[in-house]
Formats: sequence, C-alpha cells, structure tokens
Amino acid sequence: MRVLRKPNLLLWYSRKNRLSFNALMGSLAQAKMEEKVNLFLATNPIELENYVRTLPDPLLLLFSSATPEREEKQRVLSAIKTLRPNLLLCGGGPHLSACPEDFADLTSLTVKGEGEAAILHIVQAFIEGELSSFPPLLTPSPVDLDAFLPFPHSLGIFGPIEITRGCPFQCAFCQTATLFGTTVRHRSIENILEAVRIMKTKNLLDLRFITPNALGYGSPDGRTPQLAVLTTLLAELRRLMGKKGRIFLGSFPSEIRPEFVSWEALQLLREYVDNDNLVIGAQSGSDRLLTRMHRQHQKADILKATELSLRAGFKAKVDFIFGCPGETEEDVEETIITILTLAEMGALIHAHTFMPLPGTRWARETGTPLSPRLKKVIGRLAQEGKLFGQWYTQERYTRKQSLPQ
Repeated sequence: MRVLRKPNLLLWYSRKNRLSFNALMGSLAQAKMEEKVNLFLATNPIELENYVRTLPDPLLLLFSSATPEREEKQRVLSAIKTLRPNLLLCGGGPHLSACPEDFADLTSLTVKGEGEAAILHIVQAFIEGELSSFPPLLTPSPVDLDAFLPFPHSLGIFGPIEITRGCPFQCAFCQTATLFGTTVRHRSIENILEAVRIMKTKNLLDLRFITPNALGYGSPDGRTPQLAVLTTLLAELRRLMGKKGRIFLGSFPSEIRPEFVSWEALQLLREYVDNDNLVIGAQSGSDRLLTRMHRQHQKADILKATELSLRAGFKAKVDFIFGCPGETEEDVEETIITILTLAEMGALIHAHTFMPLPGTRWARETGTPLSPRLKKVIGRLAQEGKLFGQWYTQERYTRKQSLPQ
C-alpha cells in the first residue's frame, strides 16, 4: 500500500462547533493519528480562506453545520471551492446529518450522525490516498463513549466532558434524538475520572459537563433518576479534585428536566457542585402545548422544580420556546402567566423563538408569529433584567426562512 507524504488536515473550528470538534480530535489524538498529519484549525472564514490558499496538497477540510449556519457555511464553502476546485471536503454536524443533500454539491464525503469512529477511518484513508474509495455518505453506528476521551489533551485542548449521549424523549423541536438516538449512553465514572486526572495534571480545576439532563446520569432508560450513581460520580470527582477544584453540573452546557428535580437531588447538588444556577428546560407554560411537544412533563413540574431550586439556594434559569407550531392564543396566555409567575418567584427566563430543525417531528411545521402582547411582556421582563436570550434574532431568522424565495 502506497503511503503519501504527511498530508494537511484543516478543521473549520468555530465557537459554535468547537465542542463537537474537540470530541473528534480526541478520537484522532487517542489513536495518535494527529502525528501522521499536519493539523490546522481555522476559527473564522478569513483564516479558513488563507489556509486553503497556502496549504499544499494533499489537503482535507473538515467542517460541520447547524441549521441556522447553513446559508453562511454554504456561501463560504462555495467561495473556497471556486478558489480551489479539487479541495477535499468532509462535512457533518446536525444539519448535514438530517439534510446531507443541502451540501452534496460541496462535499466529497458526509458523515451522518456520530463521528468519533468514522473520523479515524476517514483520516487513515486520506493519509493513504484512498479517500475516493469511500461512499459519499457514511452513517456510522452509535459510539461507546468510553472508547474515546472527550478532548485532545495531547494537543493542549480541553473542554467540558460529555457524560451522557442520546435522549429517550424525542421532543418535537429537538435534534438530539435524531443525532444520537433514543437509547441513552453514559460515560463510565472511571472514564470520566481518567479525563479529570489529565486535566488536573495541567492545573485545570474547573469541571463542566455536557449532558441533555444532568440529573439523568446513570439512568439505564434516561427516564428514571439514579441518584445513587450520580452521588458516586460527584463524590469521586470531589475526592479527586479536592477543595481547590470546582464542579459545575446542571448549569450550561448541561441542563435539567423539571420532573427530575427533587429536594433530595437538589441537596445532593448543593453538597458537591459549585455552580450557583441551574438551567431548567421548561419550553412552554401550556400543558396542551407541552403534550404536543412530547415533553412528557407538565406546567406543575416546572413550577415545582423552580420553587425547589430557589429554596435550595440556586438561581433558576428557565428555558422557554415561543411561537411554536399550532400555538393558540390560550397557549400564549398560559405561557405569559407562567413566565410572569416564575419571574415573580425570582427565576430568570431564557427566551427562544421556535426554529424548525430538520430531522425533528416539527421539521416541516411553521411557527406561530409572536403576538404583540407576548413581545411586550418579553420586552418588559428583559428591561427588568428578568429575561435574556436570542429570541429576537431567532424570530428574524425564522421569519426570513418563511418568506417566498
């Protein structure tokens, strides 16, 4: 088999996709494959174009795209392909996993779903000059999280540790189950501790975790809390990190489903974590709409979770999505009452506007325009410092997408 000289691997490594690319680079580094390529990270389109102009062949560009980034990524990559028509492009991420055809004219290869195992085969084939033998679309099986470390520590890159992947709830607006499946997979405690030990050698003492539901760690089905397992994890982390280390769980980039919140769970968090806030995924104040979303919790769970969290001494940041498909005036009014109640309790509302995402139950649904009354309430709460979020930018994006082309 003919082995080419050391080739160039270029990653479009932006703020929005760096956590995903950390996992991919962790896979490459663990296999020591980064030693077989010249690895470059472009953090913006200008850097990307400069690398494409100057790096010699063979060159492989890896990129990912979420749905709101689709048009920008298509524009930038089209310009780059014009600049260098024979450039090899491999794409992945949420949008390409659901709609690979949107980038088919640009990519040499698309990975649909999880990429840690696939990237090893792709880069090895690239090194050996055999990437053309791959089919244009790869759909790898779900990975075992324990098979890969969560970041490429040998490259000096660290980040949050992903402890759970997959979600059984399949909420109508969410791509998580589409990307990662409905069967939850947890990184083992020992594997988590291994990553933390590596961080500790670099004097990195702040620990953050990626999970769709922080209180769901260890649950075999993702639906029933297993606080004994979570207790073991947190106790082992505290023992390892000591008093100087800080543990952040239940705050960004993780969150908590409201029906998982209990006084026992909150006391466990109070004992071990250092975050002063919890992110609670509410999404609506209307029970009817929550059922349509397939959230599988009710408004009472949201109010109870918030009240308990505040009573336990946490700040509560509560997520809501406005303008969902089929949202009625009654749904809007119930949601307004709910967010006003939560704000009065002392919670902070994190506001989003519905955006249809490919691969979800609501992928082809049209959002409901935000009513003047709702916008007035949102604006007042924002002025009072009781609401934050990208709801306005998201509303403009969604409105633009719905206009006739």
